Amino acid sequence: MPSPADLQDVLAKLRERFVANSAKTLAAFAQLADQVQLTPAAPELVETLRRELHRVHGTAGSYGFHEASRLAGSLELVCMDWSADPKLDLSRRGAIVRQFARSLGEALTPESDGGSRGLPRRLLLVDLPDRIASQLIPEAMHRGYFVERLNAQEIGGVLAGTPPQAVIASARETIAVPEGVPLMLLHEAGTLIAPHSIRARVVDSATEPREILLLAESLSSHTRMAGASMLVVDDDPQMLELVRAIGEREGMFVHTREDALDIEAALDQTRAALLLLDIGLPGVNGITVTRRLRDAQRFGDLAIIVISASTDAETREAAFAAGADDFQAKPVVVAELVRRVERLLELRRQRQVASGVHPATGLWMPDRTICAFDEILRLSSGVTPAQALALVRPLRIPDGTQAAAAWHRECGMLAAGLGPEGVQAGFLDESSLVLLAPMTGEQLAARLEAFAEASTGDAVEWRVGIAEQRDGAEPNARTLARSAEEGWMAARDAGLLVHRWEDADAGLAPDVIVVEDDAALADLLTFALASRGLTYQAFVSGPEALDALRGMRVHGRAPIVILDVDLPGLDGFSLFERLRVERPGVFRVVFLSVRASEADQLRALHAGALDYIAKPVSLRVLMAKVAMWWQGGVGT
Repeated sequence: MPSPADLQDVLAKLRERFVANSAKTLAAFAQLADQVQLTPAAPELVETLRRELHRVHGTAGSYGFHEASRLAGSLELVCMDWSADPKLDLSRRGAIVRQFARSLGEALTPESDGGSRGLPRRLLLVDLPDRIASQLIPEAMHRGYFVERLNAQEIGGVLAGTPPQAVIASARETIAVPEGVPLMLLHEAGTLIAPHSIRARVVDSATEPREILLLAESLSSHTRMAGASMLVVDDDPQMLELVRAIGEREGMFVHTREDALDIEAALDQTRAALLLLDIGLPGVNGITVTRRLRDAQRFGDLAIIVISASTDAETREAAFAAGADDFQAKPVVVAELVRRVERLLELRRQRQVASGVHPATGLWMPDRTICAFDEILRLSSGVTPAQALALVRPLRIPDGTQAAAAWHRECGMLAAGLGPEGVQAGFLDESSLVLLAPMTGEQLAARLEAFAEASTGDAVEWRVGIAEQRDGAEPNARTLARSAEEGWMAARDAGLLVHRWEDADAGLAPDVIVVEDDAALADLLTFALASRGLTYQAFVSGPEALDALRGMRVHGRAPIVILDVDLPGLDGFSLFERLRVERPGVFRVVFLSVRASEADQLRALHAGALDYIAKPVSLRVLMAKVAMWWQGGVGT
């Protein structure tokens, strides 16, 4: 019988052989992904895929690649559903298998042993019934997640490695997750909910998979205390300095006052998300101030922590009865105060996200903005003499939490300054503020120019495009916003602060045109482009893109076209040839395709393409290249 040391050597060699052979496994799944893309409903192909998944599910874990085993098991479950329902996920099957192959490649690297270190966008499903998991898994894989199914007993060892993006678990189980990892509990009717921390979010298990994952992403994207604004009111200067140091260390904007006089004006000016209020203030009691603020509707979402050296039960009860969210005793324990502030800010953030409000500013988020603007335009049609929409966007998208927070503060102050004139404000995307004003474009431009002149020297540099609702035109916020974006591009290119849209700006080409029929990949690309300050338009078919490109006006730098090869209606190569004939030299084309053969790449480059990018895409590499192309490109 071999000794333990000999057995270890044998297992190590077998494991090395398994890793060496994994390249064949990955190639087989890549080939299957291509075949599934072409014939997703073929039953024999689905069964072949299921058998391969079953093999990896059984063997990978034996060699210590537990994440790879769980990943294969997850997709095997989905394949069984595909066999039972030939129409299920039909249009997405190829993309799902391709994402699985990419995640499997990550999981089969030696570095992934035991902890999933370095794996992107991990999503853990804990003790979910097969019927629920089989709906979530394809949606999650399609959105680019590495999905692992676990039972409650396994989760401790898995969480010892790199934290996942989120954990989705059955509400029947008590799950402990690290601080900062969102926990979503799926509750089925008629079952009890196990006790969990306040950070858990309970969701009906009948909720659509897409909505569950969107909520998980919103919960995982928060930045805790960083960027939030806090007002501290205390008559002890040393206390003010202490709290300022604590808050600024956490990346907050901290404002201090030694009295509560005109506190409403101070809250409006600072747009504070949280108020830390001493009870024993000169001239007025903090409990009285709390009650007054709670009676004012506009401060309904303000988080209030009262602070006092008097910690008797009567004082605490009075504070909570007045409407305080929490009570902090003096002397302050730093870690305790941080936990209280963080908890209240996170609760506030979750409430705002759920109601379509941007957490950092209190302004509407994109979907709610468009719906609200459409309703305002509809109601004001023929009643309000003029309506103008301004798109305000920074020249360079803020990089990092503090820079983003500074821009959001600028947006909040701009919205607050124009609010008394009936101007409504919201976000078109994470960095683009849109303002709908009951005035002419000329009047709105004057207001914005005055605001820019009054801004401090370290304010984020921004530009404005303005479009006016024309008499007789159909009220439509998206159409108006698109015209304002064309005005923004004209302002940027001309070096102007504000540009009012003119007929000559119609059809102005954006910086980047994305032609991609994979909705998940297109979303990823356009989000990345917007986050870097580049304007874009997206199309899903060859004929649709060709019609639009024929009519686009171009000046300055030639726009970049990121063009998928395999498009419905007209493939990428044919579209490129038509552009070369009809609009030679106007656009710079980058091909994007799973077909990465040498012949395909040479064909594209010899025809004049700027580059050829193989799928799956490294988004960081692609965006670095886009930045390089955009900085170096010159229009014709």
